[in-house]
Amino acid sequence: MRVYDHSHEVDEYQVWPASEAAAELEREQWAIYARWYERQQAGEVGQESHPAHGGLDARYDELELLLAPHRLAPDGARRLVCELRFVAGVDVRYRVEGPDYWLRWRPRPPLIMGCCADNQ
Repeated sequence: MRVYDHSHEVDEYQVWPASEAAAELEREQWAIYARWYERQQAGEVGQESHPAHGGLDARYDELELLLAPHRLAPDGARRLVCELRFVAGVDVRYRVEGPDYWLRWRPRPPLIMGCCADNQ
């Protein structure tokens, strides 16, 4: 069996500014998820109760509908590379305050022919 390793590939995303209203809705939905994650990690609930499955948390479902148009990339969205950095001293992966990592966005480095995997 051969496993393809994607770890050398660049994570590139479409990125655009969010309105304060959309960001507030995102934070509310994140808090629902983070509380579920805490219960799941404690063994109180299983994966089948994940709120994104739909029909399990009415407010999560409502937020999904409200956020859908804000999650569509607008004209002018930038294609940026994501750099992930873990926060030192945080031992809980997903908290209501946010995850245990930060993302930094930057332009993709130019392709250099014949160079290393870091420049793909």
